[in-house]
Amino acid sequence: MKKMMRFSRKQKNDAARTQPVWIMMMKIFLLVSFVAGIFTANLMGREAVSNAGVLNDYFIEKFQYAQVDGQNLFFYIVGERLPLLLLLFVLSFTSFGIIGGILVLSWQGFSVGFMLSTGIAKYGIKGIVLVLGGLFPQYFFYLAVYVCYCYAAVFLRQRLSKEGKEIRERKLAYGMGGISFAVLLLAFAAGIFLESYVNPMVLKYILKIF
Repeated sequence: MKKMMRFSRKQKNDAARTQPVWIMMMKIFLLVSFVAGIFTANLMGREAVSNAGVLNDYFIEKFQYAQVDGQNLFFYIVGERLPLLLLLFVLSFTSFGIIGGILVLSWQGFSVGFMLSTGIAKYGIKGIVLVLGGLFPQYFFYLAVYVCYCYAAVFLRQRLSKEGKEIRERKLAYGMGGISFAVLLLAFAAGIFLESYVNPMVLKYILKIF
C-alpha cells in the first residue's frame, strides 16, 4: 500500500514537472488577478465601490419589479461579448493567441474578486449570494470557453510552428482551429442564452431577500 502511495505521489510530481509553462502561467495569473481584485476593492473603499454592477441600489430596486425582455437582452449581450471572442479567434492563429487568452482570464478573475469583496463590504454574506447570483449560470460556460481557448491556442500554435511551410498540414491545422472555434462559439452562445433568459430569474429570486 505504501509503495502504491509513493508511486502515485511520484506520478503527480512528474506530471507537475512536465506541465507546460503556459498552464502554470494561466493558473498563476488567474489566482493573482482574483486576489488583486479583492485588494483593489478594499483600497478604493466601500463608498467608492458600493454602486458597482448588481450592487447598485437603484438597479436592485428597479430590477425587482422590471419585466426583462430576454430577446433584447440576448442581442445586447451578443454585441457586448462576442467581439472579444472573435478577436481571440483571430489572435489564436498568431503568437499573441495564448497571451490574449491569459489576459482575458485574468480580467475575469479580477472582476470576480473585485465584486465579491465589494458585495461582502456592502451586504455581508448576502452580498456574496448576490454577486454569485449575478454570475450564475452563464459564467460556467464563459470561463470554460476561455480556458479551452487557451488550450486550443497553444495546440494550434504548436502545430503551425512545427509544420513549417507544408501547405497541406497548415490547412489541416487551420481546419482544426476552425472546428475548435465553432464548438467554443456554440458553448459561448449557450452562456449568452442563459445570461439572457435564466440569470434574470435567478437574480429576481435572490433579490427577494434584500
